[in-house]
Amino acid sequence: MSSIVGHAAAGITVFLCCARWRDPRSRWVLVPCMILAICADFDYFAVWAFGYAADPRFTHSVVFALAVSVVARVAMRGAIAARISITGLLTASLSHPVLDLLVGAHAVPLLWPLGAETSISIGVLPSAGTLDPANYYLWRNLLIELGVLLPVFALLIALARRATGRGTAMRAILIAPLWLAFVAWSISLPR
Repeated sequence: MSSIVGHAAAGITVFLCCARWRDPRSRWVLVPCMILAICADFDYFAVWAFGYAADPRFTHSVVFALAVSVVARVAMRGAIAARISITGLLTASLSHPVLDLLVGAHAVPLLWPLGAETSISIGVLPSAGTLDPANYYLWRNLLIELGVLLPVFALLIALARRATGRGTAMRAILIAPLWLAFVAWSISLPR
């Protein structure tokens, strides 16, 4: 699984791409976007509290993402809901299983209940590792994950805001070698 930081960053990115972020009244939409990007891992509460682990983890499916997006949209009815589309909410929710799929360590039940779990053979993102502040690999993998994701998220935000001038292209060209180094580092890790 990728880290909660990566999932939260995905939620922030969706907010910055889809919401009317310049309108101060829409800034509350950031909270549901982040919750939707993280909520696929809420099934861990059942593991911690009751020792129950669902297999497959249906919370990482398109069906679950659609369901929680609709619930979020209904819960936000009114002025706030008008500031982000159901597509934006669904994108935030789907970002989680997609990022977990990019780790390449475990299969993800994207098409649950219809089919087998989906996996890719090459992990583009590192695993989060053991969630222990003293774990060196947690911090190393977080650095790698952010090195891979942040340039991609920044480019998505720039494209969503239609910032496609020479300055954006030049920044992308300057960042590309560093981004490629992080991708290569991540791919080289054992799975």
